[in-house]
Amino acid sequence: MLPLPDASLAAIVCADTITVPKQIDTSYGRLDGDSAIAVALGAAIDVRGVRGAVDLRYRYLQSAGIFVTYEEGFGAGAEPVRLVVAGLELRPLFLARFLQGKELGLPRLDLFLDSLALELGTFVGQPALGGFGDSAGLSFALGLEFPLLPHPSGPMIAVRAALRWSREALSAADPTSVDVEAFVVTVAFGWQQLFGAHVVDALDEPRK
Repeated sequence: MLPLPDASLAAIVCADTITVPKQIDTSYGRLDGDSAIAVALGAAIDVRGVRGAVDLRYRYLQSAGIFVTYEEGFGAGAEPVRLVVAGLELRPLFLARFLQGKELGLPRLDLFLDSLALELGTFVGQPALGGFGDSAGLSFALGLEFPLLPHPSGPMIAVRAALRWSREALSAADPTSVDVEAFVVTVAFGWQQLFGAHVVDALDEPRK
């Protein structure tokens, strides 16, 4: 009868033949920094023309933030000729999916899905035959960003669709007369950079 291998030899054989699957970090580095700055350049398109767009955003934990967007018609006949939009951004999917283990394990796809944003803001604009501020109202938008790299810091392509209501439409005496001022689609190329602002740490510091 052949002798049985000892325990040490069996352990070596097992170590060589069994591969333990590597655990995927489905945050993809989004928890490495509590804050992010995103900048994008693109075009805002509606039925009344095309304007160049510059967008700046601050995000906290990739879940909520603030933004400001400037649109400029450059005299190309767009209406209004220029516009500024500012407001709040809410990304409800990231923490909900991550904490429940619902991420797919595909970095670009998960980052794309989690980028779904609800935006509410106000705008001030300049009509072709008026001054800046003669046009104003509310804006509601949906946004998505597709990352070109498998992590949150880096280049991305952003697409947003917004409905804008003028103050004249919102103040109409007859509610049935409230119409959409504009439907605007913005396509932009940008960059997002995560960093640690330690906002939570600052709030948790004991008072002296």
